[in-house]
Amino acid sequence: MSASEAQRRSNNKWDAANMSYQTVKVRRELLEEFRQCVQDNGDKVNTVLKKAMEEYINSHKDITTE
Repeated sequence: MSASEAQRRSNNKWDAANMSYQTVKVRRELLEEFRQCVQDNGDKVNTVLKKAMEEYINSHKDITTE
């Protein structure tokens, strides 16, 4: 079942207010290897990147707040 037009507009409005994009330029070979590794492990690229960002922040919070 697809979302209604009203639901889609609501989702787009929420995304515009609460979400951001981060573009990263990397070597093609690195990206291809990363995508393949993620796929081989049954994960999604966004999930892996988000988790890595959260882990990085959490591991450095104690260091930067001292």
